[in-house]
Amino acid sequence: MSLADLKNKAKQALLDGKYERARDLFAQIHEQDPSDIRAFVKLAEMKEKTGDKKGAVKDYIDIASTYADQGFVVQAIAINKIILRLDPGRTEINEQLQKLSSERGEDWATSTSTVQTAMPRTSPLDLSASDRFKLGFSRTPLLSGLSGAELDAFIASLELKELNTGDVLYREGETGEYLYLVGMGTIQLQARSASGEYRTFSRLHEGDFCGEHAFMSHLKHDHAAVAESETRVLMLDRATFDQWVKKYPQIGNTVEDFYRRRVLAKVLAVTPLFEGVPDKIRLALAERFNVCKFKRGDVIVKEGDSGDTFYLIRSGKVLVTTSKMDATGGVVNLGQMGPGAFFGEVSLLTNKPRTATVIAGQDVELMELSRENFNAIAERFPSVRKVVESYQKHRVQKTIRALMSRR
Repeated sequence: MSLADLKNKAKQALLDGKYERARDLFAQIHEQDPSDIRAFVKLAEMKEKTGDKKGAVKDYIDIASTYADQGFVVQAIAINKIILRLDPGRTEINEQLQKLSSERGEDWATSTSTVQTAMPRTSPLDLSASDRFKLGFSRTPLLSGLSGAELDAFIASLELKELNTGDVLYREGETGEYLYLVGMGTIQLQARSASGEYRTFSRLHEGDFCGEHAFMSHLKHDHAAVAESETRVLMLDRATFDQWVKKYPQIGNTVEDFYRRRVLAKVLAVTPLFEGVPDKIRLALAERFNVCKFKRGDVIVKEGDSGDTFYLIRSGKVLVTTSKMDATGGVVNLGQMGPGAFFGEVSLLTNKPRTATVIAGQDVELMELSRENFNAIAERFPSVRKVVESYQKHRVQKTIRALMSRR
């Protein structure tokens, strides 16, 4: 039987709940293709489900050891959690992780970009075990400052959660009690758009983490996290996290940096501006924006000034005013805007001076887009320009009505 046929039959056996049959099929797959580590993981899972705990532990140890040797740090930790759940006395992988982390040397903090620059064409499998492990840590910044006994203690503080495809890790509106680190699989982060539909604004893979906003701010989740595939997640509670941040402040800084970038992606997902842009492309477009901050009362744009930038509100609210159509020098309040709204489109599209003054109604974070970058996006996705032009016409009409009503 071909490998493809075996995989299809194994998948069907799983769906039918025939675990012994699935075990035998995954054993054949592993025999034909020992490099397929995911099939090896499924074989270990089936052994566990069919009562062969000893065989499952043996396979899991081989799998975790392979992951560790190849530099897949988080996967090794996730599998190690399963081993310790089945047999708390099996500490081989803990010892292997400690040894490899200690071998990283003084340059353990090498960033991902530095590693890629130094070894741009090198496959991880061509490196030594310690170098692969170092590369794996560079891809997992939450762990990058830990080694030896400290790494062992951090691993011990993590709790394993296993999810099937479609399972919800957390829902919008739930309190954030944990920080989640993806060990294996894929998690979708979904936010509700203006039309009320949930849209995926980020996909997380091994080494990524989520839940940081609600976790750090003691607020409820403003989005949902759903397993796109069978996924293993490592969870860290707030009390433990706070202890580690006191000892290693870079852990907190890493979480904060990821939070800021994720908020950017979420705003792009819920604003009407990018509804016609595919999810994957929209995430890439986020990189064209610059983030800028203003304090309450700051003038962001002033009526009459020239302007070649466009703004999308990431957080906070702004107040919009324009001058009256008489000689009094008074102003007309055009309202306020919040997260997901945008302004500055008139000058961007027409090259004319700003038609309104925008003031920070509270501390705000904005995403700034230059005319050059806007044109590059609009050229590739004409729907973006159409949305902006439609809003521009609507706002001109709204401004005229507001001015006429106050004459």
